[in-house]
Amino acid sequence: MYRLFNIAIGFASVIPGIIMALGAWQYFQELPLIPILLGRSVGAFVVISVVAAIQTKKDIKKVSQLGISIGFIWMLTAMILELEI
Repeated sequence: MYRLFNIAIGFASVIPGIIMALGAWQYFQELPLIPILLGRSVGAFVVISVVAAIQTKKDIKKVSQLGISIGFIWMLTAMILELEI
C-alpha cells in the first residue's frame, strides 16, 4: 500500500517541477506546442513512478523532493536536447 501512496505523491510533485522547467525555458525561448510538451513530460512520470515504487517505506518528503527534481531536470533536458545549435 505504501508504494501506491509514494507513486501518488510522486505524480503530484512532478507537476511543479515541470512547471518550473517551462518557466525557465520560456525565459530564453518560446514554448513549443502543447502535444510536444505532453510527449516530453510523460518520461518524468515514468521515471518518478519507478523511483517512488523502489522506496522501502512511506516517505512523503523524500518522494516529493525527488518528484520535483526529476520533473525539472527531465523536462529541461528534453527541451535542451532538441535545440538546433
